Amino acid sequence: MATDHLNVIERKLIEELRKGQYSGGTAWSSGDVTVFGQFPDTEDLKYPCIIIQLLANGIEEQFMGQAISSGSSTVKGELYGMGFNLHCAVDKESVIEVGGTKYKQRRLLNYLMINCANVLMDCDFSTANADGDSAEVVQRLYTGFRNVGYEPMLEVWAAVTGMIVVFKNTRG
Repeated sequence: MATDHLNVIERKLIEELRKGQYSGGTAWSSGDVTVFGQFPDTEDLKYPCIIIQLLANGIEEQFMGQAISSGSSTVKGELYGMGFNLHCAVDKESVIEVGGTKYKQRRLLNYLMINCANVLMDCDFSTANADGDSAEVVQRLYTGFRNVGYEPMLEVWAAVTGMIVVFKNTRG
């Protein structure tokens, strides 16, 4: 059976963002930031949070049906891409302690943005998941954060970033 690369990559992003780990250290402990794999129901929303939204797949498709190298063998496949939006949000009660200093509101949002980017860029998709599946990512494109701002009615600070992950989709 073919590897489900889309879910392997999506699950790995969720897992790594929940841990808050990247090659330079750990930004937060598991549980400090709630990471949702889709938009949660209003009553399930917890701050601070990161919401991962799969926008598209099949983008950046190349080498359709041609032979590609996979390790020491040659197989049929293509490069295949998927796009994400990641939403960071904090409310007025959100607090994370960083080196003895309490970060909240806009300062906490800034902290989430830079460390979310660190985690995204260092995420190792080649590490096998519980099913033994992994993905060979060949490129990741990161758009940076946009729509950074404050919603006064909800008292929420938020920002969104985009990412495209291109991987080898091999078919036997």
